[in-house]
Amino acid sequence: MIVTAKGRVNVTTPGTPTALSTDQRVTANRLFFQVIPGLTGKTYVGVPGMNKSTLAGVIRILWPNSAGGFSETFTVEAQEGTDGIRLLDYVIDADVAGEGLLVSYWTE
Repeated sequence: MIVTAKGRVNVTTPGTPTALSTDQRVTANRLFFQVIPGLTGKTYVGVPGMNKSTLAGVIRILWPNSAGGFSETFTVEAQEGTDGIRLLDYVIDADVAGEGLLVSYWTE
């Protein structure tokens, strides 16, 4: 498999989810999200239209790691026999402007 490291994906305006991609052709077998050590706010992984205030469309809440040490992660894997995961079907949001997650994905 080939890994693509998107690096740090930041949220400009909390409450306005940031798409992982706008290209429907970008698919993956696995998506990986990691909290970035040193950041201070919670981050959210969800589907387009998610609302972190009501938790509608939120798949996972990742807690900050402001002191360093262990950082929470979350992985989404495609089911066998499917065409994969479309990145445009996932978004992130954050409690603090300019914060985000480390995002990588794997393709065949």
